[in-house]
Amino acid sequence: MVCSSQLQYHTQAVTGNCHYCGEEDQWYISCPDGHFVCDSCHNQETMQQIETIIFQTPSTDPLAIAGQCMNLDILPMLGCQHTYIAGGALIAALKNEGTFQLSDDDIQEVFHRTKKQAHGGYCGLTGTCGIAPALGACVAIITGSKCGTDREQRLTMELVSRVVRAICELTGPSCCKAYVRTSLEVAVDFLETHFSINLQRENLGICQHMSRHPHGCRQEKCPYFSKTGDEL
Repeated sequence: MVCSSQLQYHTQAVTGNCHYCGEEDQWYISCPDGHFVCDSCHNQETMQQIETIIFQTPSTDPLAIAGQCMNLDILPMLGCQHTYIAGGALIAALKNEGTFQLSDDDIQEVFHRTKKQAHGGYCGLTGTCGIAPALGACVAIITGSKCGTDREQRLTMELVSRVVRAICELTGPSCCKAYVRTSLEVAVDFLETHFSINLQRENLGICQHMSRHPHGCRQEKCPYFSKTGDEL
């Protein structure tokens, strides 16, 4: 975002100031010249376009909604914007489907909860991709899950555990776009099994972004890879 240099991922926190807002904090991602960008500044411009899609879509297909967001020219190949895409796409599809009588406030609540647990680079630092709690937030909202609840919290944790497992199977190196796809597939199956909700599910076809991966696409190891080398 600052100088277009290759990003460096640190295993120990480095203290620095955000290049844009000046906030001092400890960071795990920088460029070789020491530029730091906080999550808020990093996500701000892209989130405006993501939110426009999420809040305005009439679709009941979370994969189609997510696909529209992931095709935004401004969206980087990797980044925590994908957590908001996954959570936003699922809760928007559920809102439009109508069973739970959700509102735009519920979509905003998913974004708020996601922000608390989705931080750049933490998939490698803690082993948890922010997409998992983002989708967990969706189930928590429709069930009313909170600390002290019984079945509601169990269902929320069950979905999160399934999403984490599905993401784990796609890791090496990480790919946020593959994670969004497979996590939403898991969530749609989960909702059908536990709530008898049949959301639409579009086949997004092969990946359109494989040549952009900064760490190298997994290619044949990824279910969304084109074996012919073509990108749609």
